[in-house]
Amino acid sequence: MENQAHLGGIDIAYTLEGSGPPMVFIHGMAGSRIVWNHVAPPLAADFETLVYDCRGHGESTHPASYTLDDHVADLAGLLRALEIERAHIVGHSMGSFIAQAFAIAHPEHCRSLVLISTRSAAGPERPGRLVSPRGGIPIKEFVGTKTPLMTVVGRMKGYPRPEPEILRVASRALAGFDLRDQLHRIEAPTLILQGDQDRITPLSSARETAAGIPGAKLEVLQGYGHFLHVECPDILVDRIRSFCLAAP
Repeated sequence: MENQAHLGGIDIAYTLEGSGPPMVFIHGMAGSRIVWNHVAPPLAADFETLVYDCRGHGESTHPASYTLDDHVADLAGLLRALEIERAHIVGHSMGSFIAQAFAIAHPEHCRSLVLISTRSAAGPERPGRLVSPRGGIPIKEFVGTKTPLMTVVGRMKGYPRPEPEILRVASRALAGFDLRDQLHRIEAPTLILQGDQDRITPLSSARETAAGIPGAKLEVLQGYGHFLHVECPDILVDRIRSFCLAAP
């Protein structure tokens, strides 16, 4: 089911499929819910999968400016609108930052966390530098060496172009964010999946996040980069399913 949730002046586009315990997917910067096309559908056999476009992305409202707190409020509002009390939260890159902040602010709504290609504080990288004035992005910057580049490109067919303005606004929303001194407040069982060749959110940052979250499990995927959802979707499906089915 595809629909729009109207959340106080912001419309959030979402897709709801499957049945079982709710599982929410949050995409990364300049993406949309389409990036989960190789991960969410297989999990709909065991979970009710909720995949949505963050504000400023995809078919959701594109405000001129917003913050990380706005992203968190959107997720809380979306769950409330859909009468979802508690969910597994899966986030990639920017989506993993939102997931961490949400788990800190709303622990009662998080059954578990899966953080993919993650960090807990703003880094020196400027995503906008990777995008030409016409859009377009050098995929090789985002992937490792294990999956053939043409395989990744094929799986990304239909993905939104990373428009410079979308990146600029999204980047400003995350400027200076730092959750590190609040990670101890995360109560949900947490799995971190990280490629050892990730040049956007490096392994050292994922290790720092894992060290800050009580009981967090870090799994390093050798030979993979930042785009794990297209480099090794089958691995993600397996790890997410196993971890979340075992969550209390």
